[in-house]
Amino acid sequence: MDTRLKESEWIILQVLWQEAPLDLKSIITRVQAQNPSVSWDYKTYHSFLRILLDKGYITAQRQKQNNLYSPLITRDEALSCEAESLISRRGYFGSVSSILVHMAQEGKLTPEEKQELRALAEQLAQEDAK
Repeated sequence: MDTRLKESEWIILQVLWQEAPLDLKSIITRVQAQNPSVSWDYKTYHSFLRILLDKGYITAQRQKQNNLYSPLITRDEALSCEAESLISRRGYFGSVSSILVHMAQEGKLTPEEKQELRALAEQLAQEDAK
């Protein structure tokens, strides 16, 4: 099974990272509040949760008639997995800088991301100066 997270799985995990454990009804309510364009039906939510369970990214505990879902992976762990997957893809040959240069050249970086990169570059320069 592909362990990379699909966009739908990210959406559900974002809700669970903010507050957990949650039952299915609460997950649906929060996803729809945060992502009004999402128009999944009940069965779709259930399928996405089952996939996340199968991947080992969430857990479900039975409470009365409902399952309560909680994340088993932190946001940082998920981001690390995604970054490793992206970097290992053929087009970038393991180069983080190639990805960043491409994004910058294509105008894909937000002002906040640019500021984060400037701060990181400054920190790395200070570390190198030591």
